Amino acid sequence: MGFVAQLTGVQAELGVQERNGVQLAVEEINAARGVAGRPIELIVQDDLGTPEGAQAADRELINADVVAIIGHATSAQTLAGLAVTNPAHVVMFSPTATSPELSGQDDYFFRIGSSLVSRAHALAQHVYQNRNIVQIAAIYDTDNTAYSKAYLEAFASKYQSLGGKLTAEAGFSSKSQPDFTPLMARLHASHPDGLLIIAADIDTALIAQRTRLMDWPLPLFTTAWAQTETLVNNGGQAVEGLEIEIAKALNDPSPAYLDFETRYQARFGQTPTFGAVWGYEAAKVLAAALQETGGQAEGLPQALIGIQNFKGLTETFSFDKYGDVIHPFYLGTIRDGKCVGLGALPLTEP
Repeated sequence: MGFVAQLTGVQAELGVQERNGVQLAVEEINAARGVAGRPIELIVQDDLGTPEGAQAADRELINADVVAIIGHATSAQTLAGLAVTNPAHVVMFSPTATSPELSGQDDYFFRIGSSLVSRAHALAQHVYQNRNIVQIAAIYDTDNTAYSKAYLEAFASKYQSLGGKLTAEAGFSSKSQPDFTPLMARLHASHPDGLLIIAADIDTALIAQRTRLMDWPLPLFTTAWAQTETLVNNGGQAVEGLEIEIAKALNDPSPAYLDFETRYQARFGQTPTFGAVWGYEAAKVLAAALQETGGQAEGLPQALIGIQNFKGLTETFSFDKYGDVIHPFYLGTIRDGKCVGLGALPLTEP
């Protein structure tokens, strides 16, 4: 079994969390006699956070004869990697890629995270109706437009249909170490009542800091992409009160999740995020499907689709015929240096 995500660089936290979750699951599976009586060998690759790195890593894993690949962490790398894995008829199973471009495709792709469209719609409804913000600006990372631009478009469509106004938007390349000062000045000049940040953890923290250095105390919102300890550790006071569309309920009371959290902390010395949870669940459900195929790649897509109401750590899920799932999603905030839950975001009509 292969795993691939960005494991080095400033945006590596999500990929590292996913890898850790997968590793923990594989260790548990092997301790229980593996799959079809054989232990799982996990081969890990770093995609370096680039489309070229994603394709090179996937080729390495295919050449190593893996039965399936768990990855990638982001939509951009996932879409690039599928150009390699689909022609090779190798299952790619992403814990966290949510681009709508990945939906409804009859291919070898599966995922744990649901499409971002309904999540963006729910956040837009919350911002407009619950927070009474009628004008908002947005800033997003152009290095992952399959996620960031798609999220912004879905958010803006719903927000404007409710009567809200997107006053301005600004894109930046995280790889170029951007100067956020002129971008933020342009957004400030559009006089928004709130700011939506669609970026990874470190950039979200830096943007939040820039707003506070500008003495611009407007409400900040971001997406699950930024939900890691890196956001809190690097954002400090600037991210206090920031609201996040998150992928899983926080402070989950279920015995299964609490046991997982304890084991994860003991194994890796940190608190698991949603990436770790979905990495763990991806490995578990993939192992269950491989048990049905006798550990072979042949018939694996059909075996995955055949798994219904799989019991994850926090909820059950199934796959449709295209390998997509529907998950609940939630709202959180940073309070006293911790991400805490604010409850579920409702599903909305398009």
